Amino acid sequence: MSEQVIRLIRELFEIKRRKAMLENLIKYFVYATKGYITKTQLIKFLYLADLYAVKWTDKQLTDLDWRYYYYGPWNEGIDAALNQMNGKEIFQESQGETIFIRLGEGAGNVDDLKLPLGLKLMLDNIRREWAGSGEDKLNQLLEYVYNTAPMLEVKYSHEPEEQVRLNLYKEREKLMSELG
Repeated sequence: MSEQVIRLIRELFEIKRRKAMLENLIKYFVYATKGYITKTQLIKFLYLADLYAVKWTDKQLTDLDWRYYYYGPWNEGIDAALNQMNGKEIFQESQGETIFIRLGEGAGNVDDLKLPLGLKLMLDNIRREWAGSGEDKLNQLLEYVYNTAPMLEVKYSHEPEEQVRLNLYKEREKLMSELG
């Protein structure tokens, strides 16, 4: 096989791995919170997981092209993944204006996901820091997310309904400048 074909095959496997990673991250946060998580929290947790991965390893976990949209990080791929999983591992439940992501009949547990220990620790830190109910907890999460380097770069120069690409590497650049 030529090097070009081998490179293409590797790229296809990497794309498949990142799509599977998104589903595993969703499952992790839903399983670890025992289904007590809102869609808003989940999206912010996924953003933080990708952000921290870039910050510390220079590589994103998922294939999501994060966008600033209506004040926060967003990607339509999350809705697609949730809809694909809905009724199986998870189910979405609307209560007023809030959408909860609950455990579905096919839900497993965190250990079933066989995530590397380092990744599991990072995800658990996100969950422990930001999971929970109540408006105060959600507001703290939103304030933190909205003040990350990628968000600060775009939020004051764009309208909320614009979809502007977020550069997750801004957080890594901030870390590197702080470290000298």
